[in-house]
Amino acid sequence: MRRKFNTVSAALAFAFVLLAAPSAFAQTFERRVGPAVRVPAEMRPASPASLGCCKCLGGTNSLDLSTVASNSWTVNGGAAAFLSSIHPAWNINPGPALWVSTTASGGTGGVPAGTYEYRLDFVVPACTIGQRVTLEGNVSGDDVFDAFIDDATGPANTGNPLYLAGCSAGWCFNKPKQSLQTFTHNVSPGPHALIVRIKNGGGPSGMFVNAKLVGACRGE
Repeated sequence: MRRKFNTVSAALAFAFVLLAAPSAFAQTFERRVGPAVRVPAEMRPASPASLGCCKCLGGTNSLDLSTVASNSWTVNGGAAAFLSSIHPAWNINPGPALWVSTTASGGTGGVPAGTYEYRLDFVVPACTIGQRVTLEGNVSGDDVFDAFIDDATGPANTGNPLYLAGCSAGWCFNKPKQSLQTFTHNVSPGPHALIVRIKNGGGPSGMFVNAKLVGACRGE
């Protein structure tokens, strides 16, 4: 009888260990990694904008990549400032894009001389129904500028397949001194970036882009 009692006690003790183990493990795991913390939406990194996929043959998709408040444009790695006041000579923008700068006063105040790289990342998905995707638009800036897709390290001229448009003669922000620079470029599936490199000699500085990504769904 005593042996049977010992056997039952051992079985109960083993079962207690099994029940206690998950709780101890959970406590140990929580102590190691800490409790889950909910990150506010405004503090989460923004995902690149993405062109939609085709839902039917012969249709179209579009994505606005302009300098508008809904797009997360950056300048030299920080958030670009959308301007409410601009220099009166900046009259070349046909809209609806807004002028952007390094600071909220960049359109009327002084921006240090230097090179400023504005960038917007976006994605063209590889979809079941293929589409011919084109990036088209216009761009300008103060003082002079060059626009690229994906890489701004190559030569700033039309011999560079990643080059979109540019102006190096000065007064690139004003009609009738300069004409509005336009671009059209085919885009393949994958991650991409629209880049505008501004060179400023001092004084106000900024840029704008009216740009749209258009996908024509294949009809065959």
